[in-house]
Amino acid sequence: MRQAVILANGTPPSHEALQRALGRSTLFICADGGANTARALGVRPAAIIGDFDSITPETVEHFSDVPQIRDPGEDRTDTEKAIEHVLSKGRFQEIAVLGASSGRLDHEMEHVGLMRRYVHRVRIVVESGSWRAYAANKDVKLDCRPGTVVSFFAVGAPVPGVTTVHLRYGLENRTLELGFQDSISNVVDATPAWIRFKRGTLLVVETTSP
Repeated sequence: MRQAVILANGTPPSHEALQRALGRSTLFICADGGANTARALGVRPAAIIGDFDSITPETVEHFSDVPQIRDPGEDRTDTEKAIEHVLSKGRFQEIAVLGASSGRLDHEMEHVGLMRRYVHRVRIVVESGSWRAYAANKDVKLDCRPGTVVSFFAVGAPVPGVTTVHLRYGLENRTLELGFQDSISNVVDATPAWIRFKRGTLLVVETTSP
């Protein structure tokens, strides 16, 4: 699986979390002020892209030998600009976005929107210190360890025919609809576990630490 990493200008990931992500990736891009975090953590991106309203002059100078793509467009977030840049570099199956959490609900909703918007082109995985989230438009295979807490929600429209395998609170041919029927804090009992469904898009959230 070809993967890329985008470092955004939110709460910085730990050095260890970023290194794990980079170890799985073939391309590393910073979205605007994410470059400040890259500089602080001692890693070098392949490019920096954004409107450059968050990156500091010191970081611009520090990465003077790194391609810096200034895109002042206000119709897209810096994260989306970075996603488009990654996709312009070839076919990727997954893009991990770190440093995306900022404690603001509007930002989190925008990330959900990006996951859904790109679901037919690439899996966008937003990773925080204790969870990872992604959208899926086909059956989900969960390879996470037994005991992992998993929640999933229908986004955009109801999702019919939801059936689970090896999840503690099983669903059988259920229709999920945001706010009316969700699966909150389900638990992986055996690996691999599955979430199968007929059509639509699910937002899946895996808790990676207690």
